[in-house]
Amino acid sequence: MELVKSTAQIKAGASGEQHYYGKEAKKSDDLRAVHIDLTVRNLGDHPAFISKATMTFEESGYVEPCYGIGGDLISTATYSFTIPDDQPRQKNGLIHKTPFSMAKELTHEIPSNKYEKFTLTVGPKTIPDGGSPWFGVVSITLLRDTGEKLKVGPLAVVNTGGNPAFFPEFDKNVWHIEQGETVPGCTKRNADLVHSIMKTPNIKASAEFFSLDKALQGLQ
Repeated sequence: MELVKSTAQIKAGASGEQHYYGKEAKKSDDLRAVHIDLTVRNLGDHPAFISKATMTFEESGYVEPCYGIGGDLISTATYSFTIPDDQPRQKNGLIHKTPFSMAKELTHEIPSNKYEKFTLTVGPKTIPDGGSPWFGVVSITLLRDTGEKLKVGPLAVVNTGGNPAFFPEFDKNVWHIEQGETVPGCTKRNADLVHSIMKTPNIKASAEFFSLDKALQGLQ
């Protein structure tokens, strides 16, 4: 097998629930989530069966919340790889202890000498209203039934979060980042964090991660 193309982008289509405190949850099949699209070619003369994908998180956490904003809306979502709410974190509570890995059984078959495109989604289980975006640096290993492994990454990705002062504007491919942070130095720390990830050797950034770096650097 060979990797032909890998891209990552925030798209709608994830399933989950949304509810306000004290009210009944409503199901949704159109939540926004990080989608990783992989195009793989089977170079052999027999069908290739991809039986498992393992995602390793080299970096994972939340950009620092710079604004004292919150609300009553809670969203929970299910992805191919769902980071649980109780995933161990470092002392500051924003960054997960890494590396950690998750595995998922797959049933993708690629005919001989053909291409196959499939999608993996990833993100945190709960997105609170006012919560800052989650980010991750991930690598993916695809396992074939023959034991062959295909490695993808590292990929830098970020989700929308739930903060009305800090979010991606999809129609413009830019980030809305309001002036007047309530936590001194917060924006600079986020800019330094994101920019340091962009310097990771061989990193490939999603469209939103790339535009986030550009937006934060523009505020320096």
